[in-house]
Order: sequence, then structure tokens, then C-alpha cells
Amino acid sequence: MKKLILLILAGIALFAFIFSTSVLWYNFFYNDVSSTNTVSSLEIRLDNQNNTINEDGLIPLDDETAKNLKPYSFEVKNTNSVATTYNVIIEDAMISDDASYSSKELLSRDQLNYQLSLNGKVIKTGKLSDIDNNILDTRNISGNVINNYELRIYVSEDAVNTDWQNKYYHFNVNVQMEVE
Repeated sequence: MKKLILLILAGIALFAFIFSTSVLWYNFFYNDVSSTNTVSSLEIRLDNQNNTINEDGLIPLDDETAKNLKPYSFEVKNTNSVATTYNVIIEDAMISDDASYSSKELLSRDQLNYQLSLNGKVIKTGKLSDIDNNILDTRNISGNVINNYELRIYVSEDAVNTDWQNKYYHFNVNVQMEVE
């Protein structure tokens, strides 16, 4: 009788283990993750489009004309009532899963300028190569506030190297909360 009870308890424990492992496996690998991520009290919504400059858009522009380009848009929302500080990070990225980009080279940051707008106002402009540690912006955000960003990257009108054939620039934007 004791062996039967132990066998039943072992079966229940095995079933619970398999079930919980399956749920964790599903949540980790198969759960559909949208482009909205929550990092502590920050919610980040990133645009999945407009983060590639290819030879169709490789025309040298001045800062005023660049304001008319379609921007890469993203927002940072503080879902907490306490203020927090975050960094907006830009990283160069290769497009390896698209055959049309496999034979092309990445443009140099020296050839590119950027404009970063916050809530409709241009807050930073300059050469992409001058950005320290890939940090576009560091900002303190109050509780329950949304910061809407627009990023435009374009070929500088004073770019020395004008060899743009078979080149592109692709980037990813990330937001990291500063640890205090």
C-alpha cells in the first residue's frame, strides 16, 4: 500500500514538473512578443520600419532639408510614478537575412549626419561618428510621462567619400534604464 501511494505521489510530481517545464518553455520560446518591451518602469515602443538607408536615399542633404525626411519613430513611456533616467542607444546593424543586402557594404558613420527630435523639437544634430559610446540621448523622465522621439539619419552634404554604390546603413535603437 505504501509503495502504491509513493508511486502515485511520484507520478503527480512528475506530471507537475513536466507541465511547469512545458509552460516555461512555451513562454520563453513561442510566446508572441510584440515590439513593446517593458524594462522596469519604462515601456519602449520601437518603429520596425525606416531604420535602413539604402542607395535610393543616398543624397547629400543639409540639416533643414533633412527635417522633411520620414523619421524613425519610437517612444519611451514611464509607467511608474517615480522619475527615472534612461539612455537612447544606436547600434550599427547588418542585414544578413535579405539577399538584396548580402553583397552590399555598410556605409561609414563619417558620411552620415543625424537629427534627433524629442516631442516635435530637434534636440540634437551632428555627425553620427561623433556620438560617444553609441548614446544618442540621456534623459530623466518624470512619472507617467511619454517621450516621443524621431530620428533622421542622412548623408551629410559635406561628405568627402561619395562612393555610395552597393552600400547601405542599417541601425537599431535600444533604450537602457540607468541603474542608480
